[in-house]
Parts: sequence; structure tokens; C-alpha cells
Amino acid sequence: MNDILKEILNEIQQACISISHEIRYSDSLDLSEVEGKYNNSGDNVKKLDLISNDILKRRLVKCKHVRMIGSEEENYLIPGSGFLNGKYFVCFDPLDGSSNISVNITTGTIFAVYEYINDNIQSGRNLVMAGYCLYGGSTQLVVAQNTVDIYSLEKNGFKKTHEDWKIPTQGQYYSVNESNKHIFLDKKYNQIIETLIKKKYSSRWVGSMVADGHRTLIKGGFFSYPGNKNNPEGKIRLLYEAYPFAYIFEIAGGESSNGKINILDIPFPEKIHQKTPIILSSKMEFEL
Repeated sequence: MNDILKEILNEIQQACISISHEIRYSDSLDLSEVEGKYNNSGDNVKKLDLISNDILKRRLVKCKHVRMIGSEEENYLIPGSGFLNGKYFVCFDPLDGSSNISVNITTGTIFAVYEYINDNIQSGRNLVMAGYCLYGGSTQLVVAQNTVDIYSLEKNGFKKTHEDWKIPTQGQYYSVNESNKHIFLDKKYNQIIETLIKKKYSSRWVGSMVADGHRTLIKGGFFSYPGNKNNPEGKIRLLYEAYPFAYIFEIAGGESSNGKINILDIPFPEKIHQKTPIILSSKMEFEL
């Protein structure tokens, strides 16, 4: 990892430590209060969403190599200190799974760092670093660059606990919101669910991309949010959720797809809050 990416990662790490502190030492019911508005993704904005967004913005906007910043909670891209000649575009979902805040279930922060090539970003293939921070029983940071490394938050900061993590070739869990299965646009997902049930897989669904994606990365298996009649493009945002998780899974030896092509090969969106159906999987389940 070059020095510039280290600098960006350090700012993200410090932001995640601050967010973790807010979650651990605040009232979850207070943090889950709705702020009376919706973001551009159509989600209710909670108090902790705004706190997390402000923490990350303050950290990243001062990085002289960051040209632009994109957030789920912002309507438009934000110029960074490197607006004129910065090499990197940083996107984040400041608080993924905010519907779980009030009940004190796992939430997270997702980030993606893209490199401009000839002043353009073509697709997820422009990613040079991505990761997420998981706020659960402990706070963990997963960072993907040349390898996928896992860090745990200790008193003095993040300590690397696992290097070059690889997803198991096969898992024992599938993660799909089955309450939507009667309105899936592509009925192959119903067939996949039935196949996995017959193969004695167990169902797990938290409703947080970080929680469900992390479990799939660690334990293997199958995660998906298909398009349905209510949400034809699914609910996962391409720039700051789907691209970074697809990048992580590819480096870890897993698979990703929108049901047709690799997530990383989807062209860079014109709208920063564009959504996509998604599959994240071990190789064995992906072959199904």
C-alpha cells in the first residue's frame, strides 16, 4: 500500500473509531431517532447516520489527494482538498444497517477508494482499496487491497489479527430476505433457495449489508438481494456498497454478480445513488 492510500486509510480508521465510540457509549434509542427527512436512497435518516456522515466528511475532506467524496447521506459529490489534481475518489455508506440501531444489532461503515485514470472512472475496476468497519460485540475493520486483512479495535487503535483472508470454498448458510420471494423478478432465486434448503443449508438474515456480507465472507455461503416488484433494481447502492463488497470478495477468492455480470464490470453510474441487484458468494454456491 502506497503512502497516499495509507494516509486515506488512517483517516477512515480514525473516523471508524469515533463512530464506534458513539455507538458503544450512547443510548441506541436516542441514536435511532429519525431526523425528519429521507436521503436520496429513499431511507429514513437517523441521528447516528448524520453523526457518522459528519465524522467521515471532516476526516476525508482535508486529504490533499482526495479529489471528490461521495456519501449515501449527501445529494451531491463533495470536493476534497485535492479537487484540482487529486488522484482518488472516496465513497462511503457512513452507517449501514441504520434500521438496526434502535435494537442494538450489528451496523457498519462501508468505504471505497477509486483511482482516476485519465480523469475518468470507468467501473468498479478503478477500485484500489475498499473495506468496511463492523460495529458488533467487538469492532472489526476489514480492508482489501492486494489482500484482505482483518483488524480488531483495541485500546490503542486497530490491530491486524488476520492476513490474506480467503472465503471458504463452500459454506452452510444462505442469506436472502425471503419475505420478498413471492415478488422476486427473477424466479431462479426461488429455485436457488429451495436447492440450498435441500442441501441442509441454514438461513441467516440480519438486514445489514455489513453484517450479512461479513458472515458470508467469514463462513462462506450465499448472500443476495435480488430485484423485486417493489424495488426492481434491488436496494444495494452500487458506488458505496456493491462495488466495494464485490472488490473484497474477488480478492478473497469469492464471487459477485448482479445476476448477469460481475458487479465490478457494471459501468460507473451517472447517478451516484444508483442501486443494483447483488449476489456475493463462495465459489461452490455461485456455481449453482
